[in-house]
Amino acid sequence: MKPRMSLYLCAVILIAVVVSSSQERAAVQMEKVDSIRAGGPIALNVKLNTPLPKGAHFDLRISPVSADEEIALGSGEPVNDSRTDFHVSGNLPEGAMPGDWHISVIYLFLPGAGWTHSTIAPNDLKFHVEGRSYPLPTKAEVSIAQ
Repeated sequence: MKPRMSLYLCAVILIAVVVSSSQERAAVQMEKVDSIRAGGPIALNVKLNTPLPKGAHFDLRISPVSADEEIALGSGEPVNDSRTDFHVSGNLPEGAMPGDWHISVIYLFLPGAGWTHSTIAPNDLKFHVEGRSYPLPTKAEVSIAQ
């Protein structure tokens, strides 16, 4: 490959990385609520840094900080014409772990995609869920069955 062509290719890749990383940030805020309880509703406001393309959607996953229990909340329709603001809501399961929770990941699905590795980086939002605590198994003794 000629040096000029190689330099051009590197520049194109660098521009693509910068553009794609600048489009992968979202500000997520909680709606003002008295408390979030296991089995109760949760509502979040999401503001994307660029408009969501028509036909695309995102799935916001929340989880307790102390365990890997993900609850999926879909983006739904935008609340403004610029397709940057979304109201995301759902319900926590009755047995949701009490304690501190956070946004574990926001998956971005482009039109027609069934699965993706594309993500949108959220701000560091943490919130507290009230509920009945219960112990989780942490050790197991395993042996060969005879």
